[in-house]
Amino acid sequence: MPKILPEENGNYGIDCSNALWATSEIQSCYHHAKLHLLKNADFIIETESELLIVEYKNACIPNACNSSTFNPKDDKTVNSIILKYYGTLPYLAIKGKHKPGRFIYVLEYPNGDSVTRKRLRERIMKELPFKLQEDMKTGIKMITGVDVLSIDEWNHNPVYSRFPLVKLT
Repeated sequence: MPKILPEENGNYGIDCSNALWATSEIQSCYHHAKLHLLKNADFIIETESELLIVEYKNACIPNACNSSTFNPKDDKTVNSIILKYYGTLPYLAIKGKHKPGRFIYVLEYPNGDSVTRKRLRERIMKELPFKLQEDMKTGIKMITGVDVLSIDEWNHNPVYSRFPLVKLT
C-alpha cells in the first residue's frame, strides 16, 4: 500500500501510514469494469472501528477543474457528492469491508467558511441512510456520521489527523 495517496491533481495527498488499509483505486476499478454510472469517493481509509469514506475537492489550487464556477451549495453539486457515498458501497462490499462508514467531504474553495460547511453537512446528512438503519432496528450501523471539513480542520481533528493531508508540490 502506498504511504501517501495523492489527490487527482497531485498537489495534496493523504498520509495513510497509520491506516489498517487504505485505497484510492476505486475510480480506476470502476473505469476498467465500465461502470460509468457509479460515482465514487476519492479515498477509503480503514481504522480499527470504521471506514473513512473521503471525498476531496480543492477549488483553491492553481488549475483546479471548474474552480471559477464551483458552487458547493448548488443542488447538482450536492447531489453529486451524495452519490459518491452510495457509489462507493459496491466496491466496499466486493472488498469484504463491512465496518460502518463515516462519510467525509474535505472541501476547499474561495471564500469557504465553517458556517457554509456546517450547512452543507446538514444537507448531505438528510440524504444518507441514517433513518433507514434506525428504522430497520437491526442494530447494524452502515454509517456513523458525516463531516464537511477544510484541510486545516481535517489536520486538527483528533481522528483524522492520524492521516494528515500534506502538500506534495
